[in-house]
Amino acid sequence: MVIHLIAEAATINGTGSAPASQMNADGLITAELVAELAKTATLVPLVHPGDAPPEPGYAPSKALADFVRCRDLTCRWPGCDEPATNCDLDHTIPYAAGGPTHASNLKCYCRTHHLVKTFWGWRDQQLPDGTLILTSPSGHTYVSTPGSALLFPSLCHFSGGIPAPEADPPYDHCDQRTAMMPKRRRTRAQDRAYRIATERRQNHAARQRAQVLTQTAAATDTHGPPPDHNDDPPPF
Repeated sequence: MVIHLIAEAATINGTGSAPASQMNADGLITAELVAELAKTATLVPLVHPGDAPPEPGYAPSKALADFVRCRDLTCRWPGCDEPATNCDLDHTIPYAAGGPTHASNLKCYCRTHHLVKTFWGWRDQQLPDGTLILTSPSGHTYVSTPGSALLFPSLCHFSGGIPAPEADPPYDHCDQRTAMMPKRRRTRAQDRAYRIATERRQNHAARQRAQVLTQTAAATDTHGPPPDHNDDPPPF
């Protein structure tokens, strides 16, 4: 079995009491259990990028992706708790508009909220500590802090500033985008007709099974069980 934990170095070596967080799962793991597991576990240091320059290219390196997921822990959309391991890494300032591939410009969105942010008029601003300020199409604002802010505040330290976003960034034509608007295979009318036809087939099959069971039970009650031709009396 493989589990991924985030823990402070002091907790791992047995000198700390802070609990660990399990990636892709809710709940915490006690410091005592973490110290015991660490004796035979593979330990991978999580490196804070600090003032490191942006990475070249659209996709972040594994080290940068791991840091962002451990910092955020879940989807950053307000109220969403989808684990970060199941989320896309989204550029706050679009890559095609000059947005860098940098910890201060990346955060986790589940696929649903990635699509909502990209195609439904939402705006987001990211601060160097990972805090997000989302603005809805109606102008309401929401603040989202990284999931690690309480348990692992060191992951939310300043990670370098980035240029402010343009007032009206150009449309994102990036062909490496991970979230694309899904296309319907059928129209709504076709979906409804398909569901109705499927329900009718299932109801018809259920009625047929019920009729067969009823007829079998009636035949058994009328004629009794079939005779056993091998039940001859023993000779005396």
